[in-house]
Amino acid sequence: MENINFVELISFVASIASLILAMVAISTARASEREVRENFEKTQKVMEDYQARTKEVLADIDKKSAIIERTVSESQKQLMDTMTNIINETVIPKEKNMGEEFGMQFMNQLMSNPSQANDMMGALEPLLKMAEQQEKNKSY
Repeated sequence: MENINFVELISFVASIASLILAMVAISTARASEREVRENFEKTQKVMEDYQARTKEVLADIDKKSAIIERTVSESQKQLMDTMTNIINETVIPKEKNMGEEFGMQFMNQLMSNPSQANDMMGALEPLLKMAEQQEKNKSY
């Protein structure tokens, strides 16, 4: 070993040190790879759980939106029917009903002259009997 000069000795020591460092780097890389793989698997599992929960939430939203849509549609239909009824009863003039007009005249007469209204009731008695008879005939 006496023949080894100083430069060769340093070169030999450097080679051994680089081999040791290479082994340490390889083992560190393996440990790092293992950690990365474990983190990837955990992340993948979390993402799968998140996706499953998201699908459940979206399914619930779809169900609730269908219910809300149906409710709104029914409410709009009822509102439209109500508005149509209001318009038909207030804006569009109704046909004159002779019975209503006669009743209004009678009420005015009753209010203005109650004694004469009593005489009118006597005149209406045959008409009332005819109306009752017609109602009985319709029910049979």
